[in-house]
Amino acid sequence: MFLSSLDLAVNVALPDITSNLGTDLRTVQWVIVLYVGGSVSLQLGLGSAADAYGLRRFYIIGLAAYALAVLLIGLAPNLSTVLGLRVMQAVGAALISASAPALITAIFPSEQRGRALGLMSAISTLGMISATLGGGVLVETFGWRSIFLARVPLTLLTVALALIILSERKSGERPQFDLRGGLLAMLGLACLVLFLTFGGRIGWLSPLTLALGIGAAVTLTVLLRLERGVQNPVFDPKMLTNPLLLPVIIAALLLFMTIFLNLFILPFYVSDVLKADAKAMGFLLMLATAFAGVAAPIGGWLSVRLPPAYITTGAQILSTVVLFWFSALTAGSSLNDVAVRMAIGGIGMGVFQATNATLIMGAVPSDRLGTGGALISLSMSMGIVTSVALLGGMFDGRLAMYEATTSDASQAFVMAFRDTYIVAGVITALAVAVSLSYWPQVLRWRMRLRV
Repeated sequence: MFLSSLDLAVNVALPDITSNLGTDLRTVQWVIVLYVGGSVSLQLGLGSAADAYGLRRFYIIGLAAYALAVLLIGLAPNLSTVLGLRVMQAVGAALISASAPALITAIFPSEQRGRALGLMSAISTLGMISATLGGGVLVETFGWRSIFLARVPLTLLTVALALIILSERKSGERPQFDLRGGLLAMLGLACLVLFLTFGGRIGWLSPLTLALGIGAAVTLTVLLRLERGVQNPVFDPKMLTNPLLLPVIIAALLLFMTIFLNLFILPFYVSDVLKADAKAMGFLLMLATAFAGVAAPIGGWLSVRLPPAYITTGAQILSTVVLFWFSALTAGSSLNDVAVRMAIGGIGMGVFQATNATLIMGAVPSDRLGTGGALISLSMSMGIVTSVALLGGMFDGRLAMYEATTSDASQAFVMAFRDTYIVAGVITALAVAVSLSYWPQVLRWRMRLRV
């Protein structure tokens, strides 16, 4: 999970990749899109395959694929090769993201699971801190290739430790993997990600965007219909009737969608309005992830002692307040004003990630832990993709409108910034309402655990 989080450093390296490989800003963004889109489209199918063929085996395969991909990307001669290898890296990342929480759930008993998943979230956050602080230093000193090559020895060490330490109980009969369902899930989710990506870039009514949206809707509908008659489906439609699982995933997607604003809109406020440098922005991002890292194990510890739904809702309420608080920032605000908001927002996110993972892994059947891990990662990834497409598009539209009515560029930015964060606060308040709906189900679930 630390390795997966280190990929945040790629955002720091994009300008250097652009100049070194002779491309432009719009084209180089595919380095991010293909990785996120590839991992999103593959997570569900690979999570189910891990359940069928063994979590440990697929975890190690994911690490090996990740190691080979980052090595080859670091040696790649051109952008086309980098883009192709980013898809390969996405396969490895999807396997790791689906298998890691599943392995933790399988290893730790229910009374320790919250703390273990909280520690996993904290370690993942530590990777983000390392990426934001170390990524810039590596790129400045050695160039963009170093952020990939530096991960090779760490990945190989992880493979060695997994081979030595991890073991998996042999089961008499493994479920058969639903290849048809896996391919349909991959195609449908890929169309959905591209629909959101192109919708924000070339317009929601363009023929390509509409075709991708229709393709996603048709493919995912066919998947759900066909999976009803499969003995071991990639995604069991019956899971959608679980009164706990679906609302937990929806609430998570909504929260990740809004919190991600701090990674792709806030940096421009800090640099363009407050006139701060990249070091200041790196510190602010580090502050949020550091507080999240400290809060995650505490959230996991609390979820063992209190109903996790209460803690999840509390974290969402805190995030809602912080997002509305961000909307009050002006051109006269200081970096300290931003820092306080980032720190408190980090606490909310850290607590939420740990307790949300506990809820999802506790709600899926014991033979579907890989699918549960994939759902955790999928809710976060889809939240990020949706944030860039919808909230990013809204911000661009509001900014263009205000720029047409005022000659003060900073004031236009602040007004568009305010509107976007207010909408984000409303969306997070909706996530709070969704989370309240599963309080009774969580209480019944905990009663069953005690019995």
